[in-house]
Amino acid sequence: MKYEIELTTAQDVQEFTRIVQGVDVDVRLSGKDEHGSPWELSAKSMLCVLLLGGHIQHRHRMSQNIDWNTIYCECEKDIYPLIQKFIKE
Repeated sequence: MKYEIELTTAQDVQEFTRIVQGVDVDVRLSGKDEHGSPWELSAKSMLCVLLLGGHIQHRHRMSQNIDWNTIYCECEKDIYPLIQKFIKE
């Protein structure tokens, strides 16, 4: 399953990561950088929390090389009920 998600605060990032860490299969975040090249991270990793949290804190002060408006969460399981509040409708 692939869902477009929105994480707008550091608290959102922490909560989302805490939720997906409890999923018993791989959960990935994906998107594209400013050149259209794809990127992918584990949604369960601390690195993900740091990258997303750092972006949120510096959103208006520095240019980012990732399109933070288009982030997807991918998982082979249907985790919609767990991450519903973060899914863009």
